[in-house]
Amino acid sequence: MVELDRFGRRRVVATLLLAAIVAVLWARSEPAGTGPGPAFRIDPIDPAHSVPRLIGQATEVSGVTTGFGVMADSVSTEGHGYALLGAAEPQELSSFGLVGGDDAVQRRPDEVLAELAARAEAGDPDGCSAMAQATETLPIAERRDRAGRFCGLYLDNFGLDSRVRGFAGPLRIGVYFDADGQVRQLVHLESRETPSYLRRVASAGFYERARAVELAPELQRIDAVSGATMTSQALARALDELVVSAGPALDVYLDQAAQGFALEAPLSERWKWQLALIVAMFALVWQRRWRLNRFGLTLLGVASLLTLGFLFNLSFTYLNLLHPLLGVSVSALVACYGVLVLLGAIWDDNTYCRHICPFGQAQRLVARLDRRSRWRRWPLDNRLMSRLRLVLALVLIGGVTYGVERWSGFELFPELFGLDISSIWFLVALFLVLRLSAWVPMVWCRLLCPTGAVLDLVARAVRPGSCRTSVCVAGPQPPLGTLKTS
Repeated sequence: MVELDRFGRRRVVATLLLAAIVAVLWARSEPAGTGPGPAFRIDPIDPAHSVPRLIGQATEVSGVTTGFGVMADSVSTEGHGYALLGAAEPQELSSFGLVGGDDAVQRRPDEVLAELAARAEAGDPDGCSAMAQATETLPIAERRDRAGRFCGLYLDNFGLDSRVRGFAGPLRIGVYFDADGQVRQLVHLESRETPSYLRRVASAGFYERARAVELAPELQRIDAVSGATMTSQALARALDELVVSAGPALDVYLDQAAQGFALEAPLSERWKWQLALIVAMFALVWQRRWRLNRFGLTLLGVASLLTLGFLFNLSFTYLNLLHPLLGVSVSALVACYGVLVLLGAIWDDNTYCRHICPFGQAQRLVARLDRRSRWRRWPLDNRLMSRLRLVLALVLIGGVTYGVERWSGFELFPELFGLDISSIWFLVALFLVLRLSAWVPMVWCRLLCPTGAVLDLVARAVRPGSCRTSVCVAGPQPPLGTLKTS
C-alpha cells in the first residue's frame, strides 16, 4: 500500500484501466491483412450500425430500431441511416436513397438511376456515355463509347449505408472499371475529410496506384499514404466494400469474378521508423538521468516541429481517441501513438502538449522570438480560458459522437503542415501561429485546442490527492509566463 501511495493510486488505477481498454480493443480487432504495416479493423460497439445495406431497406429487430443518430420526440425509426432524425411522418420508402447533410433524402428509383448516369458521365476518363441499370444489389452504370461498344462499368457508394469511416466520417467514392474488370479510375466524390489529407493522398499517387487493382478472387494491396493514413486506408476499404456489395451484379457484366475480392492499404515499413522517433521523443522527456534544460527542450521542440510536423504531418487529436469507440479502424502506429500520449497525461502532466506537439511548438517558438508584439492586457485569465476550452471540447465530442461529422474538422494541425498555400485554412493556421501567438502566447493551446482540454482533464483527474505544489493546484501553466488581465 505504501508503494502504491508513492506512485499515486489514481495514476496506477488509470494505467491499469488504459491497459484493459487496449487489451479489449485489441481482442475485438481484426487484422486487416498480413502485409507490412498492420492496421486493425475495430468493430463498432453495436455492429448492427455498420452493416452495409441499401438505404431504404427497413430492418427492425425485436421492436428495437437501429437508426444511428439523434432521435427527436421519441420518433420510431427503421433502417440504418447515419443522420439527424426529426419528427416527420413516416413515408413509404423507395428502393434506393441518399444520405446527405443531416437529413435522409428519398429518391425515386428513376431519379437514382438518372443521377448515377450523370455522375458516371461527368467524370468518365474515356468520355464514354452511361446507362444506369437497377440490379438486385446496387445500381450500376454501363459505359459505352460513341460506337455503342461496351467499355466497362461505373458504380459508386451513394446507395450504400457504408460502414467505412475516414478521419471525419463516411467517404463517397466512385470507380470506373474497364471491360476486362481492371480499375480504370477511382474518384473521391464527397466527404468531410480534412482537405489537406485529400490533397496529400492525390499528390502521393494513391489514385494512380489504384489502377493496378482488378476484379479477381484474391487479396490485393495499395500502399497507404503516410501523413494521410486514415484517409487513404478508408478509400481502399470503401472500394473493397463497394465491390463486395455489388459482387453478384458485377459477375453478370464482366468476365472476371468478383467473389473473393479483397483490398487493403497497409503502411509501408516507414511507419516503424516513425513510431521509433515518437517513442524516442517521449523517452527523452521521461528519463531522469539527464534532465533537459530549457535549451534541450527547445531543441526537442524544433526536432518535433521539423519531423512530426513538416516531414510526416503526424497529428494526434482527440478524434484518434474516439475513433476506436465509433467503429473507425486505427493503424498500429496511431494506436501506439495514442497509448504514449495517454501515458504522458497520466504520469507526466501531459507530455504531448507541453513538449511534443508540433503545432504547440510552432506557437511557442514564435512567442519567444517576437516578445515585443505581446499584448500586455488580455481579458481572459488562464482559468477562464481553460474552462472555455473544456466546454468547446465537450461540445465537439458530443457532436461527433452523435453524427455531426462536419465538426470533426476543427483542427488546424494538418492544415498548417500540409503546406497547401492555396487553402484558406492553411492561411488561417499560418496567421494564428505567426501573429495571434505573438500577441497572445499559445492562444490555440490555451483557449481552443480540444485535444489539450481532454489530455489536461485526464492529467488533473489522476494527480495525487496529497500534491499541493503550484502545478498540482492550478494546473500546468504556459512556460512563457501569463498575461495581465484587465
